[in-house]
Amino acid sequence: MSAIDELTNEIAVMVPKLIKGAKNDFLTKANISTAQMIMLMSIHDHGECKIKTLAKERSISPPTATGLITRLVASGYVKRGSDAEDRRVVMVSLTKKGENMACGFLDTIKKRWKNILIHLTAKEQQQYLNIVKKIVSILSGEENGPK
Repeated sequence: MSAIDELTNEIAVMVPKLIKGAKNDFLTKANISTAQMIMLMSIHDHGECKIKTLAKERSISPPTATGLITRLVASGYVKRGSDAEDRRVVMVSLTKKGENMACGFLDTIKKRWKNILIHLTAKEQQQYLNIVKKIVSILSGEENGPK
């Protein structure tokens, strides 16, 4: 097995453990699914936006996005509206409850990472940040990485 294959295997085992902690710390208590939270955070990032925009960003079909939005609306986290220029276009935005949920989630993530990062030296923290930034850049298509 090559070094990259070994590294990939180790990361594949570790990443779900990181996600599981966030899920246990927040999502389970908030009674919201991971997919719903990702959609809620996308709306938080965009502000008021079209469902089509969210579906494209998340690489899901518009009907799947609509289903997630419907559940978020039913829970009081999101509100639907119409585009001022084209009433046929559905716009979504966070309610106050949705904003509170997004901010609470971000606070939980920050606290969790702070509790992890304090165990690293300042140099290791900076190296980790640089690596994460590079990974995000590759994933967002800003930098060409190996396929």
